[in-house]
Amino acid sequence: MHPFVHVLFAPLLKPLAYLDPGSGSILIQVLVAALLGAAFLIKVYFGKIKTFFGKLFSRGKQGPQDEE
Repeated sequence: MHPFVHVLFAPLLKPLAYLDPGSGSILIQVLVAALLGAAFLIKVYFGKIKTFFGKLFSRGKQGPQDEE
């Protein structure tokens, strides 16, 4: 094989890095924080969207009564 191919694929053949238990716990913390953050955003924006559509549809029902 060409020497360039060996240089290109050398990191794939002998990985020298490892994951210690601390790295795993950090990954779990990041996943839990992301899920809780997403749940909080959904809670906040769901209330705003619900309020917006509530005002939009309640305005549509009161429209013809106000014209009389």
